[in-house]
Amino acid sequence: MRRTLKSKFLLSTIMGGVMASAGMTAAMAQDATADEDEVIVTGSRLNVNPNLTAANPVLTVDDSEISFRGTVNIEDLTNNLPQVFAGQAAEVSNGSSGTSTLNLRGLGAVRTLTLIDGRRLPYGSSQTTAVNLDLIPTNLVERVEILTGGASAVYGSDAIGGVANFILKRDFEGVELDAQYSFEQNSNGIDLYDDVLRAGGQPVPDSVTDGEQINLAATIGVNSADGRGNVTIHGSYQNREEIVQANRSFSACTLGASTGASSANGFGCVGSGNFRLFAGPGGLAFQQEDGTIIPYVGGPAQTFNFGASNFFQRPAERVTIFGKGHYEIFDGHELFADISYVNNFSDAQIAPSASFGFGAYQINCDNPLINGTPGLNLATDVYGCTAADIAAGNDVGGITASHRNVEGGSRNSRLENEALRMSFGLRGTLADSWDYELFTQFSRTNDESISTNDFVIANLQDAFFAVDDGNGNVVCRSGNPGCVPYNVFTRPGGQTGVTQAALDYIQGIGIVSGETEQLVFGGNAQTNLSDYGIASPWAPDTGVGLLVGAEWREDTLNATPDQISQIPGGGFTGVGGATLPVQGSVQVFELFGELEVPIVTGMAGIHELVFNGQYRYSDYDTDGNGVQNSFSTDAYGLQLRYAPVEELTFRGQFQRAVRAPGVIELFTGQNTNLPNLNQLPNGLFDPCAGPTPAASAAACANTGVTAAQYGSVPDVIAGQTQSLTGGNPLLNPEVSDTYTLGLVFTPTFVDGLNITVDYFDITVEDFINAGIPSQTVLDNCLATGDATFCSLITRDALGSLNSGQAGVGFQSTNINIAELSTSGFDVQVGYQFDLAGMGAENAGDFALQYAGTFTEEFNFVPFPGDAGTDCAGFFGNACDVANTPVVPSYRHRAIFTWNTPVDGLQVNTTWRHYSGVDNIGANPAPVDTDLPAQDYVDLAASYEFMEGITGRVGVNNLFLEQPPVSISAGPPLGNGNTFPTIYDTGRFIFFGLNTKF
Repeated sequence: MRRTLKSKFLLSTIMGGVMASAGMTAAMAQDATADEDEVIVTGSRLNVNPNLTAANPVLTVDDSEISFRGTVNIEDLTNNLPQVFAGQAAEVSNGSSGTSTLNLRGLGAVRTLTLIDGRRLPYGSSQTTAVNLDLIPTNLVERVEILTGGASAVYGSDAIGGVANFILKRDFEGVELDAQYSFEQNSNGIDLYDDVLRAGGQPVPDSVTDGEQINLAATIGVNSADGRGNVTIHGSYQNREEIVQANRSFSACTLGASTGASSANGFGCVGSGNFRLFAGPGGLAFQQEDGTIIPYVGGPAQTFNFGASNFFQRPAERVTIFGKGHYEIFDGHELFADISYVNNFSDAQIAPSASFGFGAYQINCDNPLINGTPGLNLATDVYGCTAADIAAGNDVGGITASHRNVEGGSRNSRLENEALRMSFGLRGTLADSWDYELFTQFSRTNDESISTNDFVIANLQDAFFAVDDGNGNVVCRSGNPGCVPYNVFTRPGGQTGVTQAALDYIQGIGIVSGETEQLVFGGNAQTNLSDYGIASPWAPDTGVGLLVGAEWREDTLNATPDQISQIPGGGFTGVGGATLPVQGSVQVFELFGELEVPIVTGMAGIHELVFNGQYRYSDYDTDGNGVQNSFSTDAYGLQLRYAPVEELTFRGQFQRAVRAPGVIELFTGQNTNLPNLNQLPNGLFDPCAGPTPAASAAACANTGVTAAQYGSVPDVIAGQTQSLTGGNPLLNPEVSDTYTLGLVFTPTFVDGLNITVDYFDITVEDFINAGIPSQTVLDNCLATGDATFCSLITRDALGSLNSGQAGVGFQSTNINIAELSTSGFDVQVGYQFDLAGMGAENAGDFALQYAGTFTEEFNFVPFPGDAGTDCAGFFGNACDVANTPVVPSYRHRAIFTWNTPVDGLQVNTTWRHYSGVDNIGANPAPVDTDLPAQDYVDLAASYEFMEGITGRVGVNNLFLEQPPVSISAGPPLGNGNTFPTIYDTGRFIFFGLNTKF
């Protein structure tokens, strides 16, 4: 894979800088003395009473799980946690941002605050303000702490769904080398889908291994001789190969509901009508392999299998360099610094483009390529040219000539993202009672997307206008340099008429470059007010903690597409709309404080009664596209925990959290998108389409279908319609309220057992939504005729909702209009015991870690007055409001660890469970009613066979549980007839070696 010269230069510069700083710090450290380790507690900056039980529910994952899961991409670890819903990941191709994101509680990745050692990360790229998890140095992670629910009073904006805090190893000393090789395997041979492939004339995949990955990492740490300082340097390299959908039985063709002759088991390889499709006043026509033009009737023989070439896993290459250090310059005062660089390159491949655009083109009637075609005559029978039109060379409009670019190959988006992050600070103690921290942080990301093998609309139209030059040669009528007619109308000798010269003219490259920057200055100070005589009379020996602080932060974003990508409606046929420039900034000044008051401790019946409170005031200024705005927010939290005895603690909290709109939401220009519509039992997507529409004429009239069009409206091809989207510079902040109530039980009569149960209830108001979801608009307009919905629908001249024409589809710009709420229970159980206590002498010890989430409600209200859609236990397009298309009502992850009597040998088994979900669509096809429950068993073992040298091997999805299939699984998270960021698409097998010295 290519790596830019800029990347190589920056990489070498940082390597040199980090190594130099390591040498300087080691030299400085020779005359220093020891300091105490920094304490990081997720959910609070206070550390006056570190032994008190926390009021915030936190799930902790340590580095051992990273090892025994073979984790290379940190999102593969977090996505298995029951509180985490899938986001952008390696399994996303169509709609990929080239980043990896984390989505707590399903509220959206932009509503999850991600931290490294308690400090926030920048925008992921110029394409998404959600944090890019690729910045996390996986091999340096000591533990991950997941706090779900609001935490804005402590950490600021974005902590609505919760906080993910990646805490890195401190004071690492020595050298650690790690190497891992992994791949995926799938035996295929699934009769249900193999029968469908054979019926549709598609290749049937055999057993396959693919998706190979190599990961190399090195960590070097040096403590100073006097113990005052440490420098740690880490570097890693990852190379990952692709997985294509053609290599899986369940994804080798695009499935749909079908009972025809070319189907099996209720499925058919429906594909896309954009294959060799022609349309005009004479109706729809299809070009057979030998060039004969016949009426279009659909089915596998007349549609294109667009799914086979899509990636299930994007190939990628990533380099990470991370350095951190701290040094106690004099007693009680420590300098600290972090610096990191990440460069990630990946390739997102989807199906070949086509001359998309239903009724979007013109053609000249004297074009020799459309006259005299075998079978139907394209000029007269389909495009409606008269003899006079042919003689005069008149142009006719509204024609379709949709041909898949099988000659040019698949579309590829080469995605490169690099990030530089630096933080520096000073912390210590003043006057023996005030602990302080001052810091500054700078981050910059640069990203570039290069899209190839798509058609330039203007050049394609130019290549459709063809004439005879008088010498029997067919040439472009315009005579423009380089123009060669795009001959999709004839197939000489049964072979394509498309030449490489024609492709060279109509294919183009789209480039989008962008950068983001984040600059932060902050500081806080905390003290124990008991030192000043302020304490509860019932807890005189427990400190009253007070923290105050201030922070200033600016996030800027700039995305610059090339000129052709900015053309209204999209300069390319396969992008669904223009890619517009975005430029703007969000600046905030904040004041915050925390208070912890132990009210009662050590009394009979009241072992602990502790109150916590937090408050943060934020003053925002936004600027972009010549528009400025200002607003302020208040975030606060209240917690109370009560322990009648040491073994049992009750805890509860309320959090008011906020999220300021990001630059993309504020300042993106008007654009078009391609939302998915649900497939109906008749196999169509538009209830008003086809000769016998599913909806009545009156209902369809509400959506803009005329009486003359009713019964002849073309269906939405592949279920993708079109919507008008855009930013809103006057957006307000989102506001959420979180309530949690729970208990922590650590019984003394069962040694090693701890149980936590927490109820959560989160409601997000003023939810920034891209208008109202297209499916909701269509359903409500059909049912009610309410102008609130019907005014947002525009059909084309044929009455269809097909994409490809400007203005057709649904209006869906950003607005503070929606509400999203979720509630349920989290349960965690930990149990460690020696097997000897159960009568098994010399059998080692055993540990259980269980984490489960019961989701009772996941309700989205798209606009005031609507009853909402509760997606708990459901899946479907109506649920995909925050990239959360699948919402199981129950998930768990249970880890069983056996420390065997063989010295150095450990065996781990993980059981991952997803409850079944039902299709939330009103009338789903019989083969698309539900996704059954899934259970995955992962097995791993590690063995230290020599001192400091440990080998590991593992298989995730040991029993090859194949993923559930849905014919309505659409991008970005739906791909290949399933949801690969949620469900496994094969076995993951890994071998690793770790050396420490």
